Amino acid sequence: MAPLKKPHVLDNDVVSRLNSAGALRRALEVWPKSSFRVTERVVKEAWRWRSEGQRLVALLKDLEAAEIIAVISIDESSEEEIWAYARLQLEKKLGRGESASIAIACHRGFDIATDDSDAADRCKAMNPSVSIFGTGALLNMAVQEDLMTQGEVNAIQAKIRRANKA
Repeated sequence: MAPLKKPHVLDNDVVSRLNSAGALRRALEVWPKSSFRVTERVVKEAWRWRSEGQRLVALLKDLEAAEIIAVISIDESSEEEIWAYARLQLEKKLGRGESASIAIACHRGFDIATDDSDAADRCKAMNPSVSIFGTGALLNMAVQEDLMTQGEVNAIQAKIRRANKA
């Protein structure tokens, strides 16, 4: 029984950390198809990353075409989702990607993957039933489910730590 019982919305932090380790594809492809969602706001923010933006967006599009992720947007017909996003943006503590990820997770019953403690706190305050996972937790669950080896996860985590020091 896989621990990803619901789709997970990946925010900027998780996408960028896995990408910095060159492990975004590998970390996501081991799970059942369509386990992950990435908001169009995260994709737009990734596009603006100077050195990696174009390559990362191309990778996200490739992952979407392979049905490893689904790119989603705020539901314009949902007043609750629009209001949640707007409220988070008015607080001016989170980026658009984090705000969209939280609004969508909270109102569609998804879980969220974030390494941003402010985002996690705001998500929990908005909807305590949303499960929040960090990059490390997702990788460790992959090991527990025999989807990746401990050595592979250790190597990815070491690359993430090196990238964060740079």
